[in-house]
Amino acid sequence: MATCYRCGWPIPSDQFKLRRKVKTGESIYRRYPNPNISALRTTYGIRLVCSPCARAIDREQARREWLMYLELALALLILAAALFLRFVY
Repeated sequence: MATCYRCGWPIPSDQFKLRRKVKTGESIYRRYPNPNISALRTTYGIRLVCSPCARAIDREQARREWLMYLELALALLILAAALFLRFVY
């Protein structure tokens, strides 16, 4: 029986298997003699998840996309206001 990669809950064999892209690891590279972090590498993979975890992952992704569009809209609004003020004064 398969288990959810995210929470470890067993997924019944009769249930549809959902796959999502999840974070599978992280590596830190350091260049010596300087002990500071020179690179941080995150790896992702497609793994089996249960339906509640799949919904949570989908919600997180939708939230990230929504925030990205909101930031773009704010940047365009600020640009439009700056151009308007430049031509007015």
